Amino acid sequence: MVFSIAVDSLHAIKSGSKKTLSPERYYYTNANRFEQSLDIYRPPPSSHSPSSPPLPVVTLVVGSAWLGHRYCIYSGCSWWNSSGPKTIAKLGCVSVCIRHRGAFPRTCSPLSILFVAIMAGVLVTLLNWFIETDRLTYVEELVATHVGVGVAAVPLGRTGAFLLTFFLGLVAIELAGNGSASFDQMQNDVMDALVYLEKNKKRLGLNISSDAKFIFGGYSSGGHVAATVTQQPHLWKERNLPSPEIYCDSLLYISPVLSTKPYAEMCRQLSSLSSSSLSMMSPSTSMPSLAPSEVSQSNDQNAAGGRALEKAPSFISSSTLSLLKSTSPQWLTSELVKAIFGHTAAQLPSPIHTYNKSPSVPHTFVGCRNEMFGLNWLDLFFCSPIYCELLKGIGIDSRYVSVESDHWNILNSTVLCEALKEEIKLVQMRRHSRKS
Repeated sequence: MVFSIAVDSLHAIKSGSKKTLSPERYYYTNANRFEQSLDIYRPPPSSHSPSSPPLPVVTLVVGSAWLGHRYCIYSGCSWWNSSGPKTIAKLGCVSVCIRHRGAFPRTCSPLSILFVAIMAGVLVTLLNWFIETDRLTYVEELVATHVGVGVAAVPLGRTGAFLLTFFLGLVAIELAGNGSASFDQMQNDVMDALVYLEKNKKRLGLNISSDAKFIFGGYSSGGHVAATVTQQPHLWKERNLPSPEIYCDSLLYISPVLSTKPYAEMCRQLSSLSSSSLSMMSPSTSMPSLAPSEVSQSNDQNAAGGRALEKAPSFISSSTLSLLKSTSPQWLTSELVKAIFGHTAAQLPSPIHTYNKSPSVPHTFVGCRNEMFGLNWLDLFFCSPIYCELLKGIGIDSRYVSVESDHWNILNSTVLCEALKEEIKLVQMRRHSRKS
């Protein structure tokens, strides 16, 4: 189960050399596969005074746009994700980076078909360039040697070559996606990783207890997976884990995906409710639609929603409500989700639509002012300020920190360091308050 730690990494941890941020890798299932592993980053010995109270362990689910399954995808995502836990470790906290199995693009999606068509066009253009510049001789020799057919013997024009390449591309994607993960499997992987950490916390040197809880969350799509598991207490109970309210000091989401469906109408309905209408609502009263019409709500969820509405006369401030006026292309986010999850996209949980099921622990959201370099194409995904206001409306301690960065550079940014320092201070203050 345990990946052997390299000797030089152990030496670095003990000696305080520059290699102290090298990760220790562990596999939390018997499959010993990379996508079902976690990395532990330990801070340099000089980053925290031994006489000071121990800092919280920060456990985050990595992001990858939910994709993975093949090395060509998860290797690049892993490299990008590593800067997040390194940033946290430099602040003196032990950081745990959880991976989960990923999905793979589906051939039934218009975006996948468009991508294959573009790549087929590029390949045919390159082939045509080879022909026109007399560079096809070498290619002909390779084909004749390894396939046994001369290129000239294959009567394909440009259209035929494009269609053949396009068809082979779709077949390749379909075959490569065989065995990719469903969203339920992603959630189960994260929960299995938490079970592994709980069972092995002493051996791994993780300071996690009832007095020293840990910070849990995620970034990018990892924030989405983390948010959905915290909203489902049965996943924790089934594995004999304490609920998030008992187990976690706080929840931390860094540039997270918290919505997979349009939510503007839901927020407008909530903000229009008057105090008198709220007072007339009982715990069994149904909330205004928290999800699109195709998503049904269970009775207990509606009851929780009724209790939530009784707590506050207004959910959304006017300044945050103004964010709903942005006209981000919702078709793009919808097609992206379909490209990743196929026919199960409609069942993909959308945390903002079930915000009333969030655990009653402090939430911190770190969002970028320019998620996509100033473009609003994916704004539907990144709704942290609105999500934060919704939680405040039901009495959950929440704060939103906006940083001057973008989605792809935030993990190793100075502004993230400053935001995390503040979060660690708040956790330490809460711990001190509980003890006193």
